[in-house]
Amino acid sequence: MHKLLNDSPGEKIMLLGNEAIARGAIEAGVAFSTTYPGTPSSEISLNLFQMSQETDLYFEYSTNEKVALEVAAAAANSGRRTFCMMKHGGLNVAADPLMTLAYVGVTGGMVILTADDPSMFSSQNEQDNRYYAKFGNLPMLEPSSVPEAKEMIKYAFDLSEQLSQPVLLRTTTRINHSNAFVTFGDIKPRKTKGEFVREPSRCVTVPAVARQLHAKVLEKMGKAQSIGETSELNLIEGSGKFGIITNGVSFHYAQDAVKDLGIEDNTKILRLGFSNPMPEKLIKDFLKDCEKVLVIEEGEPFMEEAVKAFAQEDGIIIPIKGKSEELFSRLYEYDPAMVREKTALFFGVDYTPSKSLENADVPEIPMRPPNLCSGCSHRATFYEVKQAGKDMD
Repeated sequence: MHKLLNDSPGEKIMLLGNEAIARGAIEAGVAFSTTYPGTPSSEISLNLFQMSQETDLYFEYSTNEKVALEVAAAAANSGRRTFCMMKHGGLNVAADPLMTLAYVGVTGGMVILTADDPSMFSSQNEQDNRYYAKFGNLPMLEPSSVPEAKEMIKYAFDLSEQLSQPVLLRTTTRINHSNAFVTFGDIKPRKTKGEFVREPSRCVTVPAVARQLHAKVLEKMGKAQSIGETSELNLIEGSGKFGIITNGVSFHYAQDAVKDLGIEDNTKILRLGFSNPMPEKLIKDFLKDCEKVLVIEEGEPFMEEAVKAFAQEDGIIIPIKGKSEELFSRLYEYDPAMVREKTALFFGVDYTPSKSLENADVPEIPMRPPNLCSGCSHRATFYEVKQAGKDMD
């Protein structure tokens, strides 16, 4: 039996982030899953495929991400819990049906995982897919750890059914490819037989229908914002005049920085795990007691821009910083040392960085040229093109 199928609540097991996400989907009772695999999300697909060979879980490696989303949307509108996963660039391919699916909604829980790749370890760009949530009027959740990723996907399915709306689950490489102990929970029984009910007034998005659906999706997002204001995924730690607003894996870097710098008694942290729509009231209340606020987020200034707008609306005039030449870059992945250094700089705390290890005598690591992944269907195509092009110079 596949290790992620063990019905042993309370068991602790070391899992890769992507394995934990796959287990979370199983515990949520996912019945239908589709993907076009891409790192850093690929191991989710692999594990779900393997489990589909032993169970009645439906799994499909689709032709591309657009097809994966369309097939999953059909299942989700037949009342089944459906999981569609892809890397961040894949959501570009799936964007056409995604935008209209937000209007149509779903009748069964649907989670769409987008695995972002700060530092582009295996990607062609470093796009920040939080903007898809705002652009498409879709709720978005962001885990900060491997165990939380498992639990968050279960929350995402429940939220999706509560709103009758797909939910975006955004991970990053550091979550997908880290290992941690995870505690197994109960496995919800899968319901694999669906029923599609014809609803032209919802599913056929001609202009007259789409105009009404746009109003409805905005109502859903208003409901989502109300849920986010009190959601356990948006949490505040500590108290004091220094404020930090953060998300994802940066939350733990911020926790470590506050502790290492000895400013626990004067610093509070707001972690946004339910990041779209932004919890406006929660953020404004958080800002009112602060003298200055640091926003720590990899990628684009998604939260920073919203936080500054909320502060302006309420006449809160305090320094709010995040992306700048002196502080955090829009480039690449962050690390604990960087967050510690920039936190000390912003809050005016004395800090001497530790010395780097001397590595002058360490031989240079030989470069390894990139290769197409083992098992990738494009390898055969690439080989045939190379063979056909021989002697054509």
